[in-house]
Amino acid sequence: MLLLAAVVAVHAQRRTTPVQPNNNRILTAQEHKLKVKELRAKGMMIMGDTILPDSVALQTDSLKKKHMQYPLLTSAIFGVNVWDPVMRIMGQKYGGIDFSAELSLWNRIIPSVEVGMGWAKDTPEDMNYTYRCKPAVYGKLGACYNFKFNDSPDYCALLGFRAGYSTFGYEITDVHIKNDYWGQHPVIDITDQHSNATWGEVVLQVKVKLLGNISAGWALKYHFLFGCKDNANSRPWYIPGFGTRGSKLAGGLSIYYTLPLGKRRSEPAPLPVVPAE
Repeated sequence: MLLLAAVVAVHAQRRTTPVQPNNNRILTAQEHKLKVKELRAKGMMIMGDTILPDSVALQTDSLKKKHMQYPLLTSAIFGVNVWDPVMRIMGQKYGGIDFSAELSLWNRIIPSVEVGMGWAKDTPEDMNYTYRCKPAVYGKLGACYNFKFNDSPDYCALLGFRAGYSTFGYEITDVHIKNDYWGQHPVIDITDQHSNATWGEVVLQVKVKLLGNISAGWALKYHFLFGCKDNANSRPWYIPGFGTRGSKLAGGLSIYYTLPLGKRRSEPAPLPVVPAE
């Protein structure tokens, strides 16, 4: 009987002092922001224990979705392409040098213009002629898209297109004509030849900061002719700004100076959190 009375007493005590469930509804992200704003307006500190689990998720999501805000005119970029001079030092018989000017729009779209000069002089092995292209000016116009637009402009991954045009003169000299029947080997020159060409380039480029406003860029170009004028007795072998007529790929190595035109907008400051005592 005593044991039964003790069990009944314990059971009764548990029923009279139940654990109260937490009926506080977890605020939504929008409600939490309004609550924080209200507390700030009242001059109250935001304690660590007032941050709800969904607010942590809110801050995480905001970091994932946050985009850097760049002005329309982010920077002006001036460059010189030294790929051909370097290749000529290594023995290439043609090439030139070109200069570029670019505008960075929102750190995303980068239109550009290039102006350069190219020339050539080569006597191919096992061939019976010498090809000379007089120094000629060429130009290119195009734009690139920066896939790292949401990062620092110090590092860019670019894909773009350019259209090029050149008008130039060339000559083919010391052409040996072999005639075994007559036993004669006349030498002729084809001079005063003029041509022009238009072409397109698909450009894949990477830019990295070197020091201060100085950066370097490496490019791989796939190019193709839209048109090239041939003459009655000859056809161009080298096209200034394009390269040899039969080539499909070309490289680029440029040194750039970047002139900032606008500052990135500052990001919203994080909510101050003071741990509860």
